[in-house]
Amino acid sequence: MDSLRTTGKATPADVRAVNRRLLLQHISEGRGRVSRADLVRLAGLNTATVSGLVAELLERGLVREVGVGPSIGGKPPILLDLDEQLYAVLGVQLIRDGFRIAALSLRGRIIEQHDEVGDPQRMIEALVPAVQKMAEASGRSVLAVGVAVPGIVDHRGLISRSVLLHRNDFDLGGWLGERLGYPVHLINDSDACALAEVALSDEPAPTLMALYVGDGVGAGLVLSGALFQGETFGAGEVGHLNLRTHTLRCQCGRVGCLEAAARISVLTGRPQSLQLTPRGEQPQGSLDDEAAMRAAANIAALLELVSELLDVRRAVICGPVCTLGPALLEHVRDALAENEPYLGGHITVEYSRLGWNGTLLGAAACAAHTELGLLWSMIDS
Repeated sequence: MDSLRTTGKATPADVRAVNRRLLLQHISEGRGRVSRADLVRLAGLNTATVSGLVAELLERGLVREVGVGPSIGGKPPILLDLDEQLYAVLGVQLIRDGFRIAALSLRGRIIEQHDEVGDPQRMIEALVPAVQKMAEASGRSVLAVGVAVPGIVDHRGLISRSVLLHRNDFDLGGWLGERLGYPVHLINDSDACALAEVALSDEPAPTLMALYVGDGVGAGLVLSGALFQGETFGAGEVGHLNLRTHTLRCQCGRVGCLEAAARISVLTGRPQSLQLTPRGEQPQGSLDDEAAMRAAANIAALLELVSELLDVRRAVICGPVCTLGPALLEHVRDALAENEPYLGGHITVEYSRLGWNGTLLGAAACAAHTELGLLWSMIDS
């Protein structure tokens, strides 16, 4: 597993590219309070190397000079920050009945956002004009597009399997890239949530599980600051884990899957509860308490399993379920309180502060990280 944040100097084979990413990360985290001299100290690089790389970043429009800092005896230092004016990164989230698109600045701020209801059979084709329209509306050059998909994205960048999209071994990134002319990077929707939660964390190497609950159920795992995807990129496909606590039939055809008890349509009792509203704000329907208690028992069992197996003690529930109110979360906490972890301590579980937008932001964060090595920090400072 590679760390999501660039934290150290490179080997001779890739010195310039990795050191450029390292400086960009420090400039991002400095939020307009870091100078070239600070970068020399923070990155452990010599003055000439830092000066050359900063000049390159300025020329590309990724960084700008934002003023002068206090003098400590000589010439006041010139401060640097990310330039949010030239580029945009686009994030896309696919769901069963439509998609969501946002244009974000290099700091992860949403510039424009659009949610579109569509025919599931024509959703992929409708993406192209919608992304093009969003690119124009942003008023910036598009650096890359990140697409969060409900399915397994493998080492080739293909959708190797998606029950909701009815696609296997589909090169959506290549298909979109040819038509759009931008780099396109795919990521599993739960992994996208996990990236967004890392951006919200003040820990340098957090460990957490992001549990996405929407049309489907899946988990993104971050272990010691690195996104864990498994040998076949199927890590976190917990929606089809059979915990043997119920006999409901899943969309995959099997009985007993976590997803069969916890997906939105079951929690609300409405098969089309996640069909996008015109403003894309909430799922339709309300939480059924009996269904919520059953789902909570299954989610708590999953969290206990992950805690004992991987020593992951922090879980964040994300996705549209967050808009249905706190009852599910309270039921999960009650179920966890019934059993003390064998290793001691306790498991914390909370709703994401980003709500449904976590997946969308995480998709764009994936594109920014792949293109620039830049992991956004969404912590207010």
